[in-house]
Amino acid sequence: MNFKMGYINDPYFLKWIFQPDTLTDQYWASYLEKHPEEKEMITSLKEELTYLKLKNEELSDQEKVLLLQKILKKKSQSENKGKFRQLGRNISRYAAVAVIFLIIGNIIMYLYLTPKKSEINFAGMEYNIPADEPRLILSDGSDIKLKDNSDIQYLKEDKVIVDNDSVKVSLDNKNEAVSNQLIIPGGSRAKITLCDNTVVHLNAGSKLIYPSVFTGKTRDVLLFGEAYFDVSKNEDTPFMVRTSSLTVKVFGTKFNISSYSEDNIVQTVLVEGKVSIKRNDAPFYEQGITMHPNQLVTYNKKTKVLNTAEVDTEYYTIWKDGMLKFEDQDLNRIIKKLERFYNLTINFQDPLKGSIKISGKLDLNENKYEVFEYLSTLTKMEFKEINEKYYIMK
Repeated sequence: MNFKMGYINDPYFLKWIFQPDTLTDQYWASYLEKHPEEKEMITSLKEELTYLKLKNEELSDQEKVLLLQKILKKKSQSENKGKFRQLGRNISRYAAVAVIFLIIGNIIMYLYLTPKKSEINFAGMEYNIPADEPRLILSDGSDIKLKDNSDIQYLKEDKVIVDNDSVKVSLDNKNEAVSNQLIIPGGSRAKITLCDNTVVHLNAGSKLIYPSVFTGKTRDVLLFGEAYFDVSKNEDTPFMVRTSSLTVKVFGTKFNISSYSEDNIVQTVLVEGKVSIKRNDAPFYEQGITMHPNQLVTYNKKTKVLNTAEVDTEYYTIWKDGMLKFEDQDLNRIIKKLERFYNLTINFQDPLKGSIKISGKLDLNENKYEVFEYLSTLTKMEFKEINEKYYIMK
């Protein structure tokens, strides 16, 4: 019962049911891929809630909530008269009056925070993206190949500048928030200026999903991987970065998020301003963590614990300048960053050597062999080249 109610009390799950858009679809598709054991439960729950999908524009928000309340109460009363045949078959079997109001409260939140005209139309398009090519996929279906360090700028709703070349975007409605994808595989990086003048540096092995126009009460983007954000200040319209584990809410600030699917730890570092962080699976009443400059918040995906520490932010943000700086850090983590930056694989002949802690600074803009030589000096280990994309540390 608690397992199922956890989803009902999750506002982002309810948004996926009642007001779906590309961001929510992408998020929950990624979640189900990582948690296949929950797929049957989530699919069943979604089917049970589908009939409550209140999309009639002729009804006011208040009327929608009242209608939902009546449906839930009626369904609950009807079910309570009969016997409980099978656990999990129907929401009403768990819905006491208090729970009904919790659900309604969460739906009210999204009815008022999500504008009716801001749904992202991605039309369910699927793209086969080569792993070795950075791509920009625009809202009109344009599939643009990028350079290794491309610069993209959204000057206005229907024009994008890609590496100083103008790209015209066809939009049926310039006030409609339509989805774009910036896909940066290993070996590449990119810088993008969004329509609100927010600047995002996207690291290797990352994907950013964002609207061409921010039209709602929040400015939502979805991140897979790592990015440095310099968010344009707008206190009336918070900027929301959603990852598979956390949601970061900001009004205007500079911060870095590292949320790779293969990493057990999600890291958020605040350089300037103030942000709040909240677990996606936290109950709606749980308060998030408010960060201040020079703080690092780490989230352990296994233990679901958030920790805060004071740090030198340069260690976490200098990657956008093609550098790595580390102090008393596991060699494993350094090697993982090198693999992403150069798009190659490095294995240890002795896996225990990965726990060696080292300190130093690497200029990744140099030839990779010079970087390997410097790292060999630090670790007293040798890089043996098997082929251009595969190395062993001995």
